[in-house]
Amino acid sequence: MRDIKKNWELLSRTEVYDGSPYIKISVDKVKLPNGKIIDDYHRIEIKDAVMLLVENEKDELLVYKEYRHGISQVSLTFPAGGIEKNESHIDAAKRELLEETGYAAASYNIINKYIVSGSYMFSNLCYIRVSQIRKVSEPKELDIEDPDIIWMNKEKVKLAIKNKKFIGLTYATAALHWVLDE
Repeated sequence: MRDIKKNWELLSRTEVYDGSPYIKISVDKVKLPNGKIIDDYHRIEIKDAVMLLVENEKDELLVYKEYRHGISQVSLTFPAGGIEKNESHIDAAKRELLEETGYAAASYNIINKYIVSGSYMFSNLCYIRVSQIRKVSEPKELDIEDPDIIWMNKEKVKLAIKNKKFIGLTYATAALHWVLDE
């Protein structure tokens, strides 16, 4: 088997839109391994984030049912949010849990981390299992999506996956992690 160079060479990056803190879009000039130059390969960057898989004492998962503007419909989702500057994944999870649900938890475990798009980047997304929860307050910030909270057992989550109720891939992946993690 011959060793083939697969990495692209970044020749330049020009930011074309700065919608901080939410999104940045750049155009890269890249050189492919075969020498071909692409002048306009796009990169989309969104703040790194955590997505929470919150379990109660009945082994049920906290699921949001909410309208998501990017897909223009209601989907099942999970509590999630951006990681602030100098904030760890776990600290972001604690803050988001309290802000969105009013819960605190004794256990936070990183399940996995993914780059959302291999082609365009988007963000790093960290899935975190949250358990041993207790209600400590009302939610501190209501999401603009105004989600309904549903508690679902594994069978209901499996059925929701099968029936395509988790429309966004990041949500479906999170649900699958929860179902498959024994």
